[in-house]
Amino acid sequence: MRLPRLATAAVAAAAALTVGGCVLPAPPERPVERADPRSPTAPSGPATPEAVPVEPDAPVPAADGTANDTGELYAGEPGETSDGFLPDAAIDVVLPPTTGSPVVRPGIALPVHEDGDELLPGTRHEGSDNLLLTTSGRLELSAAGAEYTCSGTVINSASGLVVLTAAHCIFDDDTRDWYERIAFEPAYERGEAPFGTWVAEEWWVPEQYLEANDRWLDGADDDGWMGFDFGFIRFAPQGSATLEDAVGGQGVSFTAETNGVVIAGYPGNEPFDGEVLRHCAEDRLDYGAGGDANYGADCEMGDGASGSAWVSNVDPATGAGHITAVYSNGGTTGAYGPPLGVTAWNGLRSIDD
Repeated sequence: MRLPRLATAAVAAAAALTVGGCVLPAPPERPVERADPRSPTAPSGPATPEAVPVEPDAPVPAADGTANDTGELYAGEPGETSDGFLPDAAIDVVLPPTTGSPVVRPGIALPVHEDGDELLPGTRHEGSDNLLLTTSGRLELSAAGAEYTCSGTVINSASGLVVLTAAHCIFDDDTRDWYERIAFEPAYERGEAPFGTWVAEEWWVPEQYLEANDRWLDGADDDGWMGFDFGFIRFAPQGSATLEDAVGGQGVSFTAETNGVVIAGYPGNEPFDGEVLRHCAEDRLDYGAGGDANYGADCEMGDGASGSAWVSNVDPATGAGHITAVYSNGGTTGAYGPPLGVTAWNGLRSIDD
């Protein structure tokens, strides 16, 4: 869920959003050795799979051949839910992070935690070399005179300019149109944006999300949008610098597998204020609660956490891992997020060059 920006507490944070397309000075130089996202891990065949129709197929078998397996497919449940919804069809593609080696093993790198406390308190985000801290950021959205915040994560991409988030952080349900302006501040903390403010120039969400969301908004009781509530935003470079040059890029798994996740974002509902990066960590996910094609985690973050990365295989030394889903909705009853699959992979390729 997005957070109305006026509900955030800090005046300094409001001042951080630049109006009229201006950006802050170029981010501090943070050169990274980027892994090549054009050569994703795949069990066989071409490194870049051919595009397929966006309608989801049946999920891939549980025993797949991905070299960097990330755990159970759809949390051990059939892909089709009790309400007849299918998730994005899994595909054996894993993009590596720019730095660090994801730890592929049962369990998670951080203790199980559901309260949304600050992530790695006392650690400076700027120059920390921890991808959980530097690649996570706050999205600031403008539409029809209203302002909101969401969360997003820089991923390893060919352009070095792509952020992964929730579809409803790109497409405004109130106006049924795209947000007029989207800005991103990686490593944002309490009014400070150590790597500058970046302005969106292109974005993508699944057609399944738009179609099912319209039906839901029209009262058709169609929750099919929840399985496709993800999207990508490409941001304008700052001079010759890309987002990945500044903060690195997190890895992404499109295999719909997970061995537990760390969820990192900027909730702003009570008792939070949207001013600091917070987290949950869950070693065992469920799937299909309420008949929706979403993973579920014990996590009490809410508004403003939408778009937060669900990162599996976290390397505790570098914060590197594989994003396997994004936060779609939740609150005190838990967090829910759609697993990423072939539609997401094709959507990324459509805006990343």
